[in-house]
Amino acid sequence: MSELDNPDGDARPRRRFWATMPRGTFARVFILLALLATVVVLRRKAGAIAGCMNQAFMLPPPRAAGTAPDGGDGSARGSIRVRLQEPEAAKR
Repeated sequence: MSELDNPDGDARPRRRFWATMPRGTFARVFILLALLATVVVLRRKAGAIAGCMNQAFMLPPPRAAGTAPDGGDGSARGSIRVRLQEPEAAKR
């Protein structure tokens, strides 16, 4: 009966390809291929990503002195009032 199962007469029985692969190999290969695809996509879109990040973190242009954010002259709102007070003379 063993001669019918193994016609070549090998001592060990033949196993299928999927059975010879170590466990977890396909999961590792799939994860590595997914990471490689992610790197390739990010490299292709690096310019667009950099431009988007540049616009996102860009500071607004500075306003001219004395102008308000709403376009007015800034005299009604946002003005700073300072009162100077001289220290009293030291008494001896």
